[in-house]
Amino acid sequence: RLSLRLQQAVDHRTKDRIISRGLYAISVIVLLFLWLPIVIMLFLSFAENAVTLFPFEGFTIRHYTAVLNDEALLRSAGRSIQIATLSATIATLLAVPASFALARFDFPFQESYRIFGILPLIIPGVVLGMALLIYFRSVLGITPGIGTILLTHGVYGFPFVLLVVTARLYSFDTALEEAARDLGAGPITTFRDITLPIIAPAVTAGFVFAWLRSFEDFIRVFFVRGTIDVLTTTMYSMIQYGASTKMNAISSIIVIAIAIILTIGILLGNLNNFVGGTE
Repeated sequence: RLSLRLQQAVDHRTKDRIISRGLYAISVIVLLFLWLPIVIMLFLSFAENAVTLFPFEGFTIRHYTAVLNDEALLRSAGRSIQIATLSATIATLLAVPASFALARFDFPFQESYRIFGILPLIIPGVVLGMALLIYFRSVLGITPGIGTILLTHGVYGFPFVLLVVTARLYSFDTALEEAARDLGAGPITTFRDITLPIIAPAVTAGFVFAWLRSFEDFIRVFFVRGTIDVLTTTMYSMIQYGASTKMNAISSIIVIAIAIILTIGILLGNLNNFVGGTE
């Protein structure tokens, strides 16, 4: 009986060891699958031969110099930043009041309102882009351009802000607001001193998500841009016309910039606060 127990204990430890090593191997494979293409892209951005790894011909920074000297590319990048900032602002200004309506009030067709609010997140980009193009041209009579891009990305960014802020409001302790009102604070003072500081991290997170979605979008903007070029459409044109040697450099700059932003966010505070407002 003792030997049977020892055998079962050994078998149990062996199974645990196999499962642990298997999960570790899967994690390594997943990380390699996700990060290896980015590492190769970063490497090629400094390689003389920016197309293939072999034969390796040495390192250079001429691809980055070419990017910095490309006025059209820099102009489209600046335009993308402006559009992303304005559209994320529009989405935030519309989604925050909508989040309060969903979380604090009961009204007819509330669930339908919630569903329609997140539809832009679910609808395929091709369908949304084509539908908005038809709507702008045929119904509103608007010529595609920066205005239509702003409206499209405002619609697209709306559910990102709505979901994050609504989730924060559902976990919000309304007793804090009640205590402030009991102490004589008015509605505006209560919102400014109690509500806004607590939901501000969620609002910031929603804004960032909406900004990133706008900045990296290609499919939707391709339909509604008219003759306006943004960074993604310019990069697409570069691939079409054989200027792909710059692609690794500009893509690496974008990846490094995002990594710096995330690092600063991690250093300044717990990123979980941006979503849930928890410690």
